[in-house]
Amino acid sequence: MSGAANGVMYKVSFDAISVTNVAQDIIEIVCAAGVPVLIHAWKLTFVPTITSGVAQDVRAQLRTVVRSTTGSGGAAITPRATNQRNTLAAAGTYTRTVTTPGTVGNVMGSEQPSIIVPWERVWTAAQRILVPAGTRWCINLEAGLGAAYNASFEMDVEEI
Repeated sequence: MSGAANGVMYKVSFDAISVTNVAQDIIEIVCAAGVPVLIHAWKLTFVPTITSGVAQDVRAQLRTVVRSTTGSGGAAITPRATNQRNTLAAAGTYTRTVTTPGTVGNVMGSEQPSIIVPWERVWTAAQRILVPAGTRWCINLEAGLGAAYNASFEMDVEEI
């Protein structure tokens, strides 16, 4: 299998956004009808609290979920084309910090990474996450972090 993209590549990102102390979807992807999304990579970075020169460790309960209903709140993200020759607008809808998540259909995985280091995934061609057309997929912060933290996020997606 080739590692090359066959669809249209986009960067979905936000920078220095406050993630409040509530359960929420860090990112929600709603695929358009007939247009599945292939997730190539993501990176989520928090700015930790520094006390006496030491970053304070907090564990984020993060999970990837497929939702049966769309959440509310948050803000839309306009994906940027990875290749400047791509003049197509992304077909899917991408929303950040959805503070009222929709209903969970399936939990695909979960982790408890430290907010001190970036939570980053770069998937090989065989591991990439396929989000079927018409599906809602999210990175969900299952519980608040105990305080609000600024976060930055970037994801490479391919609409196929």
